[in-house]
Amino acid sequence: MNAFKAPMKTRAAFAVRRRLLAAALAALGADTMRPLTSYASTPAPLPAPLPAKRKYALVIGNARYAVAANILTNPVNDARLIADSLRKRGFDVAMLTDVTTTQMEAAVDEFAGRAADADLALVYFAGHAVAVDDVNYLFGVELPLPLAEVRIRAAQQNSLSLRRVSQTLRRAGIRARLLVLDACRTNLTRGAPAAGLVHTVPAGGELIAFSTQPGATAEDGFGRDGPRHSPYAFYFAQGLDTLPASAPVENFFKQLTGDVQVATAYRQVPHYASSLVGAVTFTSLADGQTPATPGGQPPQPGRGPSPTLGRDLIKARMSAWEYEIERGAQYLDEPRLESLVARARAGDVVAMTTLGLVAENGDHVEQNYQTAALWYQRAADQGFAPAQTYLGELTGMGRGVPKNYNAAERLFRAAAEAGHRRAALDLLDLKVRMGEPVDPREWTAVLQDAVRNPPGFPQPGMPPIQGLPDTPWMRALGVRPPAQP
Repeated sequence: MNAFKAPMKTRAAFAVRRRLLAAALAALGADTMRPLTSYASTPAPLPAPLPAKRKYALVIGNARYAVAANILTNPVNDARLIADSLRKRGFDVAMLTDVTTTQMEAAVDEFAGRAADADLALVYFAGHAVAVDDVNYLFGVELPLPLAEVRIRAAQQNSLSLRRVSQTLRRAGIRARLLVLDACRTNLTRGAPAAGLVHTVPAGGELIAFSTQPGATAEDGFGRDGPRHSPYAFYFAQGLDTLPASAPVENFFKQLTGDVQVATAYRQVPHYASSLVGAVTFTSLADGQTPATPGGQPPQPGRGPSPTLGRDLIKARMSAWEYEIERGAQYLDEPRLESLVARARAGDVVAMTTLGLVAENGDHVEQNYQTAALWYQRAADQGFAPAQTYLGELTGMGRGVPKNYNAAERLFRAAAEAGHRRAALDLLDLKVRMGEPVDPREWTAVLQDAVRNPPGFPQPGMPPIQGLPDTPWMRALGVRPPAQP
């Protein structure tokens, strides 16, 4: 019996195969994963700051919410990072962390008074937010119930509306206003069905930037071994540190969109809306022609993760995304299903892949391999490696799509090259079954990587998984499947 013909649940079989493989190969004595040495690129020389009191910023980071389910990891770190970067640009910065709605309202009023008639003012918020009836609400830490249970009355009573912030800054006579929202950062199991922020039309002289697309969620970090910041905050600060003085702010946010969407495998696609007139820069209101190029070599714009983040971090994030997909498909109810559909329609590749796994497993809905393949294909078309791997497995089995080993091999190879360890194992398995010779060096590299960076299965909260397919390459290693109960 081989992997593609195993009668048990496909995903469970692959998970156990990886777990036992790592244990069987532990004797190789491979080095443990080396820690990253640096996350920050060398900043470019900054321009001399403008005269005082012409550029102001209010930075808020809310993480320690009153309800345990709402607690976030990185907003306070993000606020400090953004505040430091803005100060380097000559901004007069006020920073608040873990504040209530009342404190946020008072801070906005005080900030507008200090920045009255200024050239430029920026407000950055990291934390929980939600859209209710087309109004965006930013939550103070006193929010008394889990985010998934928030309804319009609770939102109005325990939050600061973005509309109020905009109106207050307009009344202060500030010439150019930038509102930046790194929210809502809820995960699949905590997110409300309508999680995320809705598109807002900016008033004249205003730019509103969102860390993710409408109706979707934003990531709270890079994982255990990555920078202690959200991807949006990390690339915001990195881009600001290297931004040419004459670069228009729209160019900066375009570059930020490119960096974040590639770094998150297109799960998170920032966007902005602007009614600014003329070329507003982070240095002045003068026109400028130089484009922003953080993360790249001039004159080519940068795209994707900074090289300093390292390939091991990308692999670790792949495993974390895969675990979220597995867990999301296993622990599903009607509100979570609605949230998945909304996120998938908004372009969230993790949600698309989870819906594919739900259809493939058939535990909560009628099993439908064709539907599974369609969802996987949508995410795979955006270059999401886990979806490429799952689609490759269906293709190798001929479930929902015609059986085609060559097509499966292409999918596995693309995912493996993107850093998905599971795809690398599947690729070796497929080569053996196709009768192709396997280069011993390739074999050794994949197995050592599996030992050095074992996939994180099982995870806390996941039930034990039974069963293991008997494949040719596992027999070659002397690994035998346990007896079936």
